[in-house]
Amino acid sequence: MLRSKPVRICLVDDHSVVRVGYRRFLEQEADFAVVAEAGSGEEAYRVLQALEVDVVILDLSMPGEGGLSVLRRLKSRWPLLPILVFSMHDHPTFAIQATRAGANGYITKSSDPEIMVSAVRRVLAGVLVMSPDMTRKITRMDGPEESTPTLGLSAREFDVFRLIASGKSHEEIASLLRLSVKTVMNRHSMIRQKLEIDNDIELFQLAIECGAVEARVGPR
Repeated sequence: MLRSKPVRICLVDDHSVVRVGYRRFLEQEADFAVVAEAGSGEEAYRVLQALEVDVVILDLSMPGEGGLSVLRRLKSRWPLLPILVFSMHDHPTFAIQATRAGANGYITKSSDPEIMVSAVRRVLAGVLVMSPDMTRKITRMDGPEESTPTLGLSAREFDVFRLIASGKSHEEIASLLRLSVKTVMNRHSMIRQKLEIDNDIELFQLAIECGAVEARVGPR
């Protein structure tokens, strides 16, 4: 049965062409209405202050601070707002870190389109959603071949880890994540301890393994 009012959706993705595609697909549902779009975390924050929405669909590959940090910030301000992550990242680390940061669901961009519609309805019903491909990968992680030490990082530590691996300085990371430089330096040290690594070359290699950065990007 359709709702008496449409499901108000906010799309957050830094590619306008992608947002247009999502909007066209979602609005084929009679009870869905994309009422807002945003191309960055800052823009999403401003939009949500001005409009009431029922669910946010958030890409993790955002410029600057990144989608996980945006997710955490939005959840801090609107803790009851369902946020569905829709991401190109298909490594289980990202899905697990996203749920730790407050995501109500995680589906990959390789999923069938109908999965997004189902996921929107399910997160609105209070169900934690994972796309089938991600569920399979997380289930297989019990085996040693799928284990990864980055799962031992907190969501905030994973943000710092990803930004260090992408070549950002302590000062740049502090600005992006709204932390002090000293805090970033301390977290950098803690990350190395948790990962049991001695330098940022090893950190970068781990980041490649879990898909946090592309191989062509290296630490400074």
